[in-house]
Amino acid sequence: MAGHTSLHASTSAILQKMASRVLVLTTLLSYLSLIPGVSAMYFVSREEWGAQPPKEPYKDMTNAKGVKIHYLGAVFSGREHAQCDDMMRSVQADQMSGEYFDVAYSLAVCQHGYVYDGRGKGHKSGANGDQQLNSDHYAVLAFLAKYEITQPTQSQITGIQDAIAYLRRAGAGNEIKGHRDGYNTECPGEPLYKLVKDGTLDPGKLWDGGSHVVQNGESLDSISLKYNVPSRYIIDVNKLKAPYTLVIGTKLEIPARGVPLGEKPDPGDGGDGGGTPSPDLTPFPGAEWFKSKPYSSVITAMGKRLVAEGCNKYSEGPGPQWTDADQAAYKCWQQKLGYTGADADGWPGQTSWDKLKVPRTADGDVGSQRLTPFPGAEWFKSQPNSPIITAMGKRLVANGCNKYSQGPGPQWSDVDRNSFKCWQEKLGFTGADADGWPGQTSWDRLRVPWTGDFPAPDPILYEPFPGADWFKTRPSSWIILELGNRLVAEGCDKFDTGPGPEWTDDTQKSYACWQTKLGYTGEDADGWPGAASWSALKVPRVTPLPVEPFPGEAWFKTAPKSPIITEMGKRLVTQGCNEYQSGPGPQWTDADRNSYKCWQKKCGYTGSMVDGWPEKDTWEKLVVPRTSS
Repeated sequence: MAGHTSLHASTSAILQKMASRVLVLTTLLSYLSLIPGVSAMYFVSREEWGAQPPKEPYKDMTNAKGVKIHYLGAVFSGREHAQCDDMMRSVQADQMSGEYFDVAYSLAVCQHGYVYDGRGKGHKSGANGDQQLNSDHYAVLAFLAKYEITQPTQSQITGIQDAIAYLRRAGAGNEIKGHRDGYNTECPGEPLYKLVKDGTLDPGKLWDGGSHVVQNGESLDSISLKYNVPSRYIIDVNKLKAPYTLVIGTKLEIPARGVPLGEKPDPGDGGDGGGTPSPDLTPFPGAEWFKSKPYSSVITAMGKRLVAEGCNKYSEGPGPQWTDADQAAYKCWQQKLGYTGADADGWPGQTSWDKLKVPRTADGDVGSQRLTPFPGAEWFKSQPNSPIITAMGKRLVANGCNKYSQGPGPQWSDVDRNSFKCWQEKLGFTGADADGWPGQTSWDRLRVPWTGDFPAPDPILYEPFPGADWFKTRPSSWIILELGNRLVAEGCDKFDTGPGPEWTDDTQKSYACWQTKLGYTGEDADGWPGAASWSALKVPRVTPLPVEPFPGEAWFKTAPKSPIITEMGKRLVTQGCNEYQSGPGPQWTDADRNSYKCWQKKCGYTGSMVDGWPEKDTWEKLVVPRTSS
């Protein structure tokens, strides 16, 4: 096409005029209201962005090999999403003022992940360079440029994947190339072209939509991986609210990738796999899954296939943990297939994975791998000794957070905490959110394999809802104690003296915090438990233990030696009243009395009432377990 060299130059002229405008970027979610009914793909039709009609009929696109990726040209200073429709209209107007009868691109993707319809599916673009190049590939434009905004956002990457998925469903082949691969140009720029080459823009296997029932140990991330559908679409379609806690047995709708709102995928309309992978093979989990250095039976099965194909780079194994040996073995496989350079870097891609034919394993579609559920923040602070800690440490090492001089082992230590702090920082957490104590989000993303040392999340293990009226009797029960412990673990600690068996105003305040975290407001966040919020909290099933009755004030002044004193001391320590140098033990000492003084102060006592000698009121609040004495 003789005038093709003017495509980016003329677009750049418009962009340079607009470059002085201040860019104020806000998050993607703040713009959801701009397009009603956002669903499986953030798609903006020509009518919605205000396109001019084409000046002549489109030419049919047949047997497309795939897509070519483009950028705008010299300068792009960025836009708020409210201005992206204007940007699309400007690109079209500029191109139609020259040699083009319509916007030159098949689709365009803004920084916020929305896909704009251009010439659309089934029609040749005018952007790739000449008639043959336009017959070979569709053209997808990214709102990026050589200068200023050059790096795609994660939302934009997801949007480009969606655009490619949309075109594959229309019959496009699997090729993903840059404009420069067919025409003498710098387009689409180095940062975006790198993603073209390393496979990041490939949407992978395409799920055709359906439902999923939440199983034991599953998180939003694992379900997203299982169906290869970005979690933001699952959130939108199911109207989930932060913190996105999933309840076992909940039915979720999983939308189809690359299908705009209101449409359904047609059987046989193209796409890579059509959402029905072979029942005997593991579908491609996606490039990013491997880069998370997963622990999965899928990795073992992959390694065995690589060994069978003559690519054995293992000194031991293969095993379930992704390692440098797996990457070296996979690189050998890519080279056997004829790949070179960046295409043989050891990170699996769709084509090489499909040719390896990895058998399906117990982990199924990757996301169904059995993982250790989050034990709760307080569990780690109890300095546990458990196989869970060993498994956690191995995952931290695999993810480049190795602060161990030896191990990891089953005993929680400062080294485990430092290693976990490294992991939190890698996830982008800072300050108090990167203190080394595991939280729900960082734990779920670490994907610690199941060890059998922690009860599987099973409804039978949780306390059933006692009924709303029961709480309003302000009961005294071990159920209330376990409820309080769960509220603290979820970051809703409004207790002055720690959770106890008595329902108090602090319990109600803490529960109101939990309801607010679930997205409830007004009267629905009044601190009185309801069935839905109770189910989401997962209060462990209570096996009531007998409580030690108050032995009497005089008994303590005899300086007794009894298991009762040991159990009392343990309860004081859990309530933050630890004045012991060693112990606690069975012999009453000044350390017991000083610790009990602390408890009396926490219960609100002052003056002469804080003397360290137990009395009935504070003793009953302490809830000392019954001993054999």
